[in-house]
Amino acid sequence: VKAKWTYKIGDNDVTMTVVKVDKVNNEDHYQVDTFAGKEAKAGEAKLSEWFVVRADGVYRTRIKDDKLDPYVKVLPLPVKKDVAWDVNSKLGTQVIKGSFKVKSEKDKVKIKPAGATSEVEYDAVLVEGENMDVAGTKTTVRVWFAKDRWIIKEEVSVVGSDKVTLELSKFEDGK
Repeated sequence: VKAKWTYKIGDNDVTMTVVKVDKVNNEDHYQVDTFAGKEAKAGEAKLSEWFVVRADGVYRTRIKDDKLDPYVKVLPLPVKKDVAWDVNSKLGTQVIKGSFKVKSEKDKVKIKPAGATSEVEYDAVLVEGENMDVAGTKTTVRVWFAKDRWIIKEEVSVVGSDKVTLELSKFEDGK
């Protein structure tokens, strides 16, 4: 709780913060609120998501007021190259379908933190969901996870649109 990530998306900052933990069916569900632009200053979340950590992976369980049914695995545990899993879930009336795969356990990712003069290189786990069906739209998602940092980079490509890249610029562990 209180861990905070600040990401750059183009010229904009987006902040994600673990705001609380709730017990649901004897599991800890972590609420992560996302703030962007003016919302960050006003303290109003643009988006709330919930995650649970299980023996076989980290799952997204809810977005805003809608439960993911079934939950969507975002990172398998333990992490092993070429591990793949299918997603066939509903969020309200929207369908999320496709498959994810661990493409690399040690992908080298360079990121320039806020205020730094040089880049920092991370060994990251790359998880990719190629040609996912997200609410009827073909979407490719690539997410890089680094030890003790969670998501350090994410790319989302929607057919017919530009790719959106999110990169970690600052991490605070909340302690």
